[in-house]
Amino acid sequence: MHSITVVSHVDASPDDVWNVIGNPSTIDSWHPIIAKSTVNGSDRHCSLIDGAKIHERIESIREDERAYDYSIMESPLPLSAYRSTIKVEEEGEGAAVVWSADFEPEGATAEEVAATLTGVYQAGLTALRGSF
Repeated sequence: MHSITVVSHVDASPDDVWNVIGNPSTIDSWHPIIAKSTVNGSDRHCSLIDGAKIHERIESIREDERAYDYSIMESPLPLSAYRSTIKVEEEGEGAAVVWSADFEPEGATAEEVAATLTGVYQAGLTALRGSF
């Protein structure tokens, strides 16, 4: 199993940041590569701006920890056994968003998959920072 973690500081309170990212169905409102997302039960379907589709399962939402976990069920990404956590923590006068994942590469190296995921996470977190 391989892992990545991306951490980003946001100049807003942890509660304010969680209010933006804590609902898994609204990821399309803050992540620039996600054109549309819908949630039905624990299934999240995301359409990316390039037309790709990702089917995810929301595994848990922990409001008290400002965190949720999700898995990718189907995607064009060269990986399997993907499980991710998005968490908002207190950090100084603001918040830190910690986005981490465990995965197995398939058809690509672990470094290539990690670079792709890191780029996706950083794009979302950069856009999120800019909204505060």
